[in-house]
Amino acid sequence: MKNNFITLFEKCSDELKDLAFTHSSFAHEKKLTSNERIEFLGDTVLSTIVSDYLYKHTHLDEGKMTKLRASFVCTENLSELAKTLGIESRIKFGKSFKNRDISDAILADTVESMIGVMYLSYGMHSISTAVLDALKVKELLKKGIKPQDFKSELQELIQENKQKLEYKIEKYETKGGQENFRANTFIDGEFVSYGQGSTRKEAEQNSAKLALEKLKRK
Repeated sequence: MKNNFITLFEKCSDELKDLAFTHSSFAHEKKLTSNERIEFLGDTVLSTIVSDYLYKHTHLDEGKMTKLRASFVCTENLSELAKTLGIESRIKFGKSFKNRDISDAILADTVESMIGVMYLSYGMHSISTAVLDALKVKELLKKGIKPQDFKSELQELIQENKQKLEYKIEKYETKGGQENFRANTFIDGEFVSYGQGSTRKEAEQNSAKLALEKLKRK
């Protein structure tokens, strides 16, 4: 199914494909346009495609749809898709990019850029199936996947240990003008993790998930 995704992308113009893989460090050095604006578009398109499918094919309430959508469009899931597609070597970095270990966030952003390119080339209707299949949305829903509530799970664990849990929210704009949120998780006043998302709820869920992973490794 993932081949449908990459096949559609490869049919886009060379100019748009190059844009999808142009990291800001490379764009700055070469005085080119980076993929940040197209990433912003792709992020919105991806969220809409998944939201539309969940609305039409489930009877979940708004809260559960939000959590389920977050599990499909999260950084971890998108970066895993990027690795499956083997796009790491196609991303163009500038000399200023010191760390050659490409982060999951960069991989996820690149996938969103690819979706933005596909949207501009074909429109949302024509790419929806390829995007949903690449992220295994239909397949996992058929298997009865349930939305995970990491915040509730973390809260229960904290209560068992008689600790205090707190989230501190920061709102910021990306260079492409997208409004994002960063949720910082504190346990007994000590910073544990942070998560990002296009909504406060999504950022908190992502942060809680990372906090749980850290606590379970102890």
